[in-house]
Amino acid sequence: MTRRRVVLVDDHQLLAQALAASLAASGLAAEVHPPPRGPDLHGELVAELAADPPAVVVVDLHLGAGDPTGGDRLVGELAPVAPVLVLTAEEDRARWGRCLRSGAWAVVSKQRPLPDLVAAVEAVAAGEDVLRARERAALLVAADRAEREEAQRLAPFRALTPRERAVLDALVEGVAAADIAAGACVSEATVRSQIRAVLTKLGVRSQLAAAAAARRAGWARDAA
Repeated sequence: MTRRRVVLVDDHQLLAQALAASLAASGLAAEVHPPPRGPDLHGELVAELAADPPAVVVVDLHLGAGDPTGGDRLVGELAPVAPVLVLTAEEDRARWGRCLRSGAWAVVSKQRPLPDLVAAVEAVAAGEDVLRARERAALLVAADRAEREEAQRLAPFRALTPRERAVLDALVEGVAAADIAAGACVSEATVRSQIRAVLTKLGVRSQLAAAAAARRAGWARDAA
């Protein structure tokens, strides 16, 4: 009889190897797969697993310093291919909820004892629930609440025009108005007019205050 296959995508090799050994002892064929380093490589992993779907894919949310949110995206990409169990040291319950909404079967903390992690993988492989319905609902509520708070926090920044966003981005980087104008091939007067519009929309009185507000809000021009 062919053993059910589990793929572990985790950059914490010690834990991954220990979990793989424990799963093998319980009758599951575990493979440790190096995490894709960057979004461009996600497709290769997804295609590989789609060609031979495992019983479970165990994914860590942290796939390396160069791709801090890569695990979140990978969950959504892998969910149509195979059941995804998120195994993470992340304690942000809203982030757990977003993983569930993206299609993860369950999310389990790495702080749990190894036998509990093995049991969670076995449960997912068997198509069984890992999270209680009440716990799952609470995580989804946390995700919804966090998104509402983020939308409210970022609303003034999203009201900026594309050009105003570019100007704010430059202010955050400490670029002077004259240099912004030179880089955009416009007059300094035009840039100063755009800066005034940014200050008005953000409800602040200075360029320094605008930059500080952007940092506090976690605003990024590419995500606005």
